[in-house]
Amino acid sequence: MCAMANEKRLPSVEKPWMQFFSEEAQKAEVPKETIYEAIVRRNKGYESNVAMNYFDRKITYRELIDRANSAAAAFDALGVQKGDIVACATVTFPEPVYSLYGLNKLGATLMTLDPRLTADQIREFVERSGAKILMMVDLYYEKLKEDLQKMDLEQIIIISADTSLPKTIRFIKQFKMPAPKIKEEGNVITWNTFAKKGQPDPNATYTATYGENDCAAITLTGGTTGMPKGVMLSHDGFNAIATSFENCGVSYTRDQRFLNIIPMFSSYGIVSSLHMPFCLGLEDVVIPKFDQEKVGHYVKKYRPAHTLMVPAHYEKLMNSKEMANGFDLSFFETAGSGGDTMNAGTEAKLNGFLRDHGSRFPLSQGYGMSEVSSAGSCYCNGNFRSLSVGYPLLMNTISIFKPETDEELGYNVEGEICMTGPSNMLGYLKDPKETANVMRKHADGKVWIHSGDVGYMDEDGFLYIKGRIKRMITPYNGHKIFPAQVEGIIGSHDAVKSCAVVGVKDFDHVQGEWPVAYVELKENKSPETVIEELKAMYVAELDDLARPVDTIVIDEMPREGMGKIAYKKLSEKYNAEEEAKRAQMVS
Repeated sequence: MCAMANEKRLPSVEKPWMQFFSEEAQKAEVPKETIYEAIVRRNKGYESNVAMNYFDRKITYRELIDRANSAAAAFDALGVQKGDIVACATVTFPEPVYSLYGLNKLGATLMTLDPRLTADQIREFVERSGAKILMMVDLYYEKLKEDLQKMDLEQIIIISADTSLPKTIRFIKQFKMPAPKIKEEGNVITWNTFAKKGQPDPNATYTATYGENDCAAITLTGGTTGMPKGVMLSHDGFNAIATSFENCGVSYTRDQRFLNIIPMFSSYGIVSSLHMPFCLGLEDVVIPKFDQEKVGHYVKKYRPAHTLMVPAHYEKLMNSKEMANGFDLSFFETAGSGGDTMNAGTEAKLNGFLRDHGSRFPLSQGYGMSEVSSAGSCYCNGNFRSLSVGYPLLMNTISIFKPETDEELGYNVEGEICMTGPSNMLGYLKDPKETANVMRKHADGKVWIHSGDVGYMDEDGFLYIKGRIKRMITPYNGHKIFPAQVEGIIGSHDAVKSCAVVGVKDFDHVQGEWPVAYVELKENKSPETVIEELKAMYVAELDDLARPVDTIVIDEMPREGMGKIAYKKLSEKYNAEEEAKRAQMVS
């Protein structure tokens, strides 16, 4: 009895989060099928339902599957075979979506790239993957065509976001912002020429069978600390996410819309905002180039039951003119939030906004990473706990480990967040060293993804994030400062719209960093007054070493493509300015 009483209780063994899933849900399994087979099977009998809404062009599931079949036939005509990789530098619009599923029908893989990458970065991924075909958005091709022509490519297919627009909208856009006219020469063809290769019998191509370790798609990591890495995602990874959300307790029905604003070159875009809605039979409202200033317009126009955005987008929604007069948001079933941390002040403001506008549920805050096919945890159906990022998805196991080890820690103990399950990536594209660093086989025989994030889990299975190990600030004396803690205090101030705490160089010691706070204020707020009030909060709520040595008000927080705060830019900016000041003092 004593031995049992002293035995450490482990979250990965007890899985307390299973209390939030029904008995039927707990019996669910990931279907052993390709992602092409998944959307065909799951929408059988519902082919006339709308799959994609592209600027009010309604594309049914029948058309989606037919065009995927045509794309498969066209790629087959170009010599694409099982195991081949086709690169595609694109945002989200119908043609690359058809290509994703068409290539999967052949057993080939679409590698999605951010079209804003430099020519050298695109070349790096093309060469690393062995891709002989590159699909490229017309606007970016014009900027890079000279460099692209020098690459070892058999075919360059030019795709345009205009192709599937409704005729009236396409006419107006061509009048106001004409798309570049691409000359077909050498190895360059347009989508229309490519698509003709899939006629007259697009169903003639064979359908590849499922393979457990087959790669369904390759997406990119954020690349915030250097060159992005290619993340190889399996069919199981895609389908595990869909199965998890299908069984999470939220009511997904075929008459609902999903507002999709996340580009498909990210795992969140291609898995959680494309494949998952398709598997659940939703109408996916595709916004290829998301203008966060228009988020209120999109929500008001499309009235989505579900969406996935970052906290900054919800702040824009809250402050939009469309929401000014108490617009009813009762249609929100899941207002998903991920991709960036959220402090207590921001969480309270956004949930208050949703509640005041009739939403029945708070933000569905979640946590994940590209390496687990997007989402790892979230909370649903009002199972809310303040400052948590939810509990593990049905198909995932999440626990806390002593950093850099496989020693699992108990409840309410801080350590590194690790995840395992069918949504694990297959690995990084031709990068075994980094793959081995992130994917590690533990003593339990399972392969765990080491996130590099510090957090803890409570006894009900709710996960809490303290911050990135890489973002952790370490002063000269070795003290550990988690920026999220300081940001939570700053964000609770009513005048603060957004904030970021970054580590900057300690110029007075050989090593170490100090915390500096950058603050974006709401309109008509006095910077001097707010800074003094924040300093008083630092003294009251933080120990000496955790208090920011400087608090700087800026007009707008710099952000990366996905809406995450660009922390590295802020720290580099501060260090450069401080070095310049010190150089002037010396001279």
